[in-house]
Amino acid sequence: PPPSSLRVAVAAASSRSHRPAMRDFVDRWARNRLVLVLVLMGTYSVQSLLITASRQGGGSYTYDATLAVLMAEAVKLAFAFAMMPPQVRSDLSFGRSKLLYALPAVLYALQNRLVFEALRLISPPEYQLLNNLKLLTTSVLYRIVMQRQLRLLQWLALVLLGLGMALATVPTADPDPKDAGAKDVWMGTLMMFAVCWLSAAAGVSNEWLIKRSANNLEANTWLYTWGVVASGLTFLLDSGSRSAEGGLFRGFDRSVLPWMVVLCNAVLGQSIAFLFRYADSIVKLYAVCAAMALTALVSWLFFGFQVQFHAAAGYTVTVVSMVIYYTPPELLQATDSEILARLQPSGKKAKAT
Repeated sequence: PPPSSLRVAVAAASSRSHRPAMRDFVDRWARNRLVLVLVLMGTYSVQSLLITASRQGGGSYTYDATLAVLMAEAVKLAFAFAMMPPQVRSDLSFGRSKLLYALPAVLYALQNRLVFEALRLISPPEYQLLNNLKLLTTSVLYRIVMQRQLRLLQWLALVLLGLGMALATVPTADPDPKDAGAKDVWMGTLMMFAVCWLSAAAGVSNEWLIKRSANNLEANTWLYTWGVVASGLTFLLDSGSRSAEGGLFRGFDRSVLPWMVVLCNAVLGQSIAFLFRYADSIVKLYAVCAAMALTALVSWLFFGFQVQFHAAAGYTVTVVSMVIYYTPPELLQATDSEILARLQPSGKKAKAT
């Protein structure tokens, strides 16, 4: 058999030869908006379901949530660095401009931590529905930071989307003020407001940084580097209570769920980064709205969650909002006869003329 050093060299050469193919594969599919939206929908829905499934009876997690966030950031950093072209990797250097990536990284770290806390108090569908409050915060910050003008019909579509979410979140019964669960829902709602503003600020600043960078993988590398730093500091600050709760990798050695949460968060972060590169924050918002319906469906199938009529109506309004936002203005202003004429085959059009 060949020496171990030779086997290592052959394996390393094989790994390097496969990286360009993998890089081209990822880049080719990342340019497809439909693929990005579908991946984002799936990972967003699975994220909340996995986090909820990993909770214990008392609402606490079977593992260290801070460590899970840190590990997810490390996985994203490793992927971005490994997929980076060699010439770009060799030109990496730290400068003042790289400090800008610290802002979205810190905001993302805080947001990810609050997501765990919010899901201790609210259900997965409630999380997704409240999570769509990012529509308001992101739309405002997107207009200010990216300086992209929106048509009046598009603003009306965003308002309609907000009304659809409000319709979908109508409670089925009045909560008892003395009920401790109601207090939990209110606290979870306040946490989700904070998550929405943190996400909007982090997402819009992240999109601005990615779009102005020459290579999105380089931008992701710096973003995730600062993400590891921010999550690492949070992890160290929380180390005091960790020793009394069962050690560093508590829960990771007993179940596959914590590892699935880490992997799902890593895939979600990468899909959002590519979406910012080849689409924008509004596309992400509509994808999250679609994930809302998907999560409600999965929760209904597997967790006994009941989808009421008003929720289904809210999802329908969301679809109408999406159609209004993305339909060309000349088509929105066309008459029904003009639209029917466009739908006719070319042969029938020629006979009609």
